[in-house]
Amino acid sequence: MKNVSIAVCVCVLTLGLLAGPLLSQTPSLTVPIVISPSTINLDSEGVWVTVHADIPYASVVGVSVTLNDVAVEVTKADNRGELVAKFAVDDVKAIVEPGTVELTLCGDTVTREQFTGTDAIEVIKVSGNR
Repeated sequence: MKNVSIAVCVCVLTLGLLAGPLLSQTPSLTVPIVISPSTINLDSEGVWVTVHADIPYASVVGVSVTLNDVAVEVTKADNRGELVAKFAVDDVKAIVEPGTVELTLCGDTVTREQFTGTDAIEVIKVSGNR
């Protein structure tokens, strides 16, 4: 009986080791996003970079949302119930350089699916001195 128990334990452990990586892979959803403002001036003041995503707000784990690894400051629903994510503009400025830049929104849903969406913005450096 002891040998049977050991054999069962070995089989369960082996299946767990083999199936673990397969079970931990979560499907990924691609969602359309729009980033506002569409142009960021590195020399100007501002408060937020706002991302509108076509995914229901109620299905998103808010604290999981990032924009190119910048942590979200605020999440809320728009008037259609879709995700709106706000990021501190200074945090976004710290990761971009002048030119066309693609930014990717990432996060998790309450059903453990990962979602991503990408949009391009223009980054400029224009001083307002006159």
